[in-house]
Amino acid sequence: MRDPHIRSAEPILRDELESGVRASPTLSRLVDRLEASDVIVYLTFDRSPAPKTAGHIALVTAARGRRYLRIAVDHRIGGCQRLALLGHELQHAVEIADATAVTDEEGLASLYRRIGFRTDNGRGDCYDSQLAIETGERIQREALAFAGANGS
Repeated sequence: MRDPHIRSAEPILRDELESGVRASPTLSRLVDRLEASDVIVYLTFDRSPAPKTAGHIALVTAARGRRYLRIAVDHRIGGCQRLALLGHELQHAVEIADATAVTDEEGLASLYRRIGFRTDNGRGDCYDSQLAIETGERIQREALAFAGANGS
């Protein structure tokens, strides 16, 4: 019985992730790393995104040896941009997976104070990492190249 570590009730997000793994070796590596971790990620659409926030990740809980994260992406973003955004957020999920001591909001904030930087989302509690930015950009380039090579 398969126990996927990346889950979604949104068929569009499930389909795009599956297609994206075929189009982007980088995205495929992220998915493989998460599948081998103790992290479970739920993908969802953010239908009321905050200004300046295309996507975000949140630690929901830690229980029974697993950590549960929620990634929400702006439903108005599509195509290769959405794939890049999913990849960006999944890189954050890998960063969290690699930091096994992160089991609560305080630990998450401490991680990003150490490996990332604050961003201006109007709330002051948002962080990013250079690696996530670069990963999203790489995935977008790979997806565009794949689409071009396949006449899409």
